[in-house]
Amino acid sequence: MHKFYSPEIIPVFVKIVLDATAIRSGMMLSGEFQWFITPSVKDEISRGKQSRDLDLLAGISIEIREPSSESGKRVKEAAEKTGDIGRVSSTDMDILALALDIDGVILTDDYSVQNLAKHLDLEFKAGVEKGIKKEFKWHWRCRGCGRYFDEEKVDCPICGSDLRSVRKK
Repeated sequence: MHKFYSPEIIPVFVKIVLDATAIRSGMMLSGEFQWFITPSVKDEISRGKQSRDLDLLAGISIEIREPSSESGKRVKEAAEKTGDIGRVSSTDMDILALALDIDGVILTDDYSVQNLAKHLDLEFKAGVEKGIKKEFKWHWRCRGCGRYFDEEKVDCPICGSDLRSVRKK
């Protein structure tokens, strides 16, 4: 199913940053907006089976731009603060940083990217999925003893069991 992004769905935003999930969803992109991706998104969709995703971009003018290191640091700090650091890839952090640089809107179905965008006061639009309603933070809970930790650890310092991330209430 294709979803067409037009001014009726997204008010006329000047700059839209796409992540790989937005491209893979098979949506049809309108030429009425300025579209951006990072080099890491291009690399991600160029590999293996995803190389067909490049066909979805045919006919659309997309600028490939590297985010600034300053914005990258800001995104990393935000990811550490929200607990999303272990949930997002370097490509995810790149698109967030680029959106900061160009004051762009992120088009993504990735909930962790949406969560960080919300934390960074960046606008985002979901593609196929509904999208998140409110920001959330993560902490880690031991699968053995049940203790909670604010920082990710390899294993529980109390009992040695694995930790898993859970949303803070």
